[in-house]
Amino acid sequence: MRCVAGAGLLALVGCNQVFGITPTKEYDAAPDVVADMPYAKLTWQVATVTTAGDPNPMIVDAPIVPAPRIRHAALLDDHFTNTMYSPTDGSVVVPLEYFAPATTWRLEYTLPDGVPHEVQWSPGDRQGHLTVPIFGQLQHSAVPMGSGYITAPGGATSYQQPRMFTTGLWTEGLIRNYSTADGAKIDYDFSNAVAMSGSNGSPDAGQGDRALLIDFMTSGSCRIAVGSAAFVPPMLMPNQHIMMMSSNWDAGTKKVSSDFISVDLDLFDRLTTALDKLHGAVTGTLSFGVAASTSMPGLPGVPPSSLLPTVTLLPTPVMLTLLQCSFTVATIPNMLPDTAQPASLDRFSRLLHIQLVDTRQVLGISLYSGMETAIASTTSTGFKVVFPAAIPTKMTLTTPANETIDLAGPTEQVPVKVTNGMFTLAFTPEPGLDPADYYDVTLHRLDNGTLTTDRVYTVTAPQVQIDGALLAPQTVYVLEIRSFKGHPSAQQGDFRPVTYPYGSAIVFTRTFKTS
Repeated sequence: MRCVAGAGLLALVGCNQVFGITPTKEYDAAPDVVADMPYAKLTWQVATVTTAGDPNPMIVDAPIVPAPRIRHAALLDDHFTNTMYSPTDGSVVVPLEYFAPATTWRLEYTLPDGVPHEVQWSPGDRQGHLTVPIFGQLQHSAVPMGSGYITAPGGATSYQQPRMFTTGLWTEGLIRNYSTADGAKIDYDFSNAVAMSGSNGSPDAGQGDRALLIDFMTSGSCRIAVGSAAFVPPMLMPNQHIMMMSSNWDAGTKKVSSDFISVDLDLFDRLTTALDKLHGAVTGTLSFGVAASTSMPGLPGVPPSSLLPTVTLLPTPVMLTLLQCSFTVATIPNMLPDTAQPASLDRFSRLLHIQLVDTRQVLGISLYSGMETAIASTTSTGFKVVFPAAIPTKMTLTTPANETIDLAGPTEQVPVKVTNGMFTLAFTPEPGLDPADYYDVTLHRLDNGTLTTDRVYTVTAPQVQIDGALLAPQTVYVLEIRSFKGHPSAQQGDFRPVTYPYGSAIVFTRTFKTS
């Protein structure tokens, strides 16, 4: 979810599901920015498909509508100042002196979810560009009440776990009404569709949206695609389920392979060693499918789908999942099963996503640390597994009184005295790996079994300044640190370019309680 610079923030606050075209709150947009004024940019980053339904190689930067509320400040200045946002190109006016060499300053923006996002950075004038990823058209029609599809692919005789997917408008939904007595007919109510990115809407064949009926089976700890049929979706109509023509049923499968199945225990040891006293219990999930776009962030924070048999606890790619297996350190599969791979998706990249999750419980809340990778390929075999993001370690919080507090130690609810001034969170990247491209740090509040996000920070160095005025007394907090690898220009302030393999590592610090 990348509500700040890059992919991580969607996962933190779920904004990729909030910021479609149905915002919950509007902010006033400023007049267009004058061309000769100093500025940075904040835009949607949009991946679409062609009218033929293939991935569009052109990624579009579009101004965010409604305009976000934006403020700026010097790094150690407690006072933010409102600024202008251009509804034409997403430019944000800031003082020219911010672009002096070695000057780090703060840009805060608030999208309709109401969570402030603070970027602490030092780009050159007109070089800084923050993005919020959206997969699919920014504008689409609402789903009519009672609408859906009926189809009976030729050659299909029965189903086990059928699902309907749409591409272009990326959705997935369970098919609850199907039979084998009437030509393996399915009756799909589109209210069951769950958006993978942005808000839900009606498929538009004219914009390149396509649909697939895919059947799955469960074998051991894996859900496997076993057959498919493709069709061009007709326009949804109120209170009607439209009959549609599809391709014949394709029950063919193809091999999926990765060297992950031959990896020894080093990956598990790497995670538990880095977490040290924060280590709980490790589980894993391996997913294979078709990527919506590999020109976009690989882990944009799409909330875990309740449709999946195994809960993916960390951020996930936007992809059509064809195979998913859960595992533990003792149950890594010896080989991956063959799976259906619809021919209509051959122009899309294949994607292997693996996450290792280390869970601990605090005050009835599960905190999920871990590491994950998204690996792109033109084929489904021979994936070479690498987890490129360094794990944050040795977290400390230094108070304005220069007291250093260990947030990686053996105990929870570490006492912290609230005072005015800046607190400094510092951490050390896991040794032996290239530095992360950037970090997202989220300040969460624990309250009556609920984890509430108060603020999100983005930095390109392993250090964050936190205003003490944001911390309420007698409150339990935790900091979530996410490192990202796959944004090669982030250090210069441009979060648009993306590379694969794309990786992230997530660590929840010890909780601390303010006095």
